[in-house]
Amino acid sequence: MMATNNKKPLSRCLGEFVGHIVHAIKTDKPTREVNRTVEEKTEGNVTLRRTTIEEIEITQEDIKSD
Repeated sequence: MMATNNKKPLSRCLGEFVGHIVHAIKTDKPTREVNRTVEEKTEGNVTLRRTTIEEIEITQEDIKSD
């Protein structure tokens, strides 16, 4: 059995890539920050800072009609 080779043109691949990026930017997911913790440690002229942000993300299921 011979496998078929379906290659997409470069322009199509770039268009799909840009479409995924635009879709991700446009998607508005409401988030709510519930906790922010900052730990800081200084030794000499070096400062180590760790920030932890805890968020709640509310997602709604997409309703698709077939």
